Amino acid sequence: MNGPVVGRFRGLRVWFMVAFAWPLLFKLPIAILLGQGRGLLGAALGLGLLVLAALRMQGGRAGDTRRGAVMIGVAAGLIAGLSANLFPPAAVLLGFGAWAGARLLSDDIAEEVPPPEPEPVVIPTALEEAQSRTAALRGRLTHGAALPLAAQIGTAATALDGLLREIASRPDHIPEARRFLSMQLDGLDRVMQRLERGAEPPATLAPLLDGITVASDDWRQRHRAAESAALDIQVKVMGDRLREDGR
Repeated sequence: MNGPVVGRFRGLRVWFMVAFAWPLLFKLPIAILLGQGRGLLGAALGLGLLVLAALRMQGGRAGDTRRGAVMIGVAAGLIAGLSANLFPPAAVLLGFGAWAGARLLSDDIAEEVPPPEPEPVVIPTALEEAQSRTAALRGRLTHGAALPLAAQIGTAATALDGLLREIASRPDHIPEARRFLSMQLDGLDRVMQRLERGAEPPATLAPLLDGITVASDDWRQRHRAAESAALDIQVKVMGDRLREDGR
């Protein structure tokens, strides 16, 4: 029970600091009656800032005590300069002293610890995910139990990995190849899961694996043929421009 009681009195302590400005309660009506606009402005601003400072410091959030002490210092400086008509440097020094005193009196007031910043979520790209999947497939073949048709599965995985490297070097080229790569990786992963669980490979599995290898190599060849054709066009355009400029 002592903890909450102590915390409550620590929160009320900030209001005791505000209570030191009780003479301003008399300054307000006097300034109104005597028409002292400067004094009225200083008293009103000072009281308002002190109340806001107390509310801020009692909130208990991280940094509230520091910000509330600054507000108390500003309030004291305004009161000294406007209401008490002190010389400006003296008003500034008085405000600085009020800030230092508020910091000393409220330094041990508990504040909430701000939650830690969430770690940034790294979302892998489609190519990075495919690369990790092909590496995982080869790792399972190397370190796992011997599987039927392991050599052909490894050959298909290697061919898919070669297609992946080809796509990675030209990611804007032939989106259908990326879809083919993703689909075949899904298929190989499911095939290996079944074989690892003891399934007997059907007679059609070996030709299917060979087909994946051949199709992957065909995609790579089409990629390179498209790049070669683009290079031929570029060379022809440069040659035509060179001949036109030489005229």
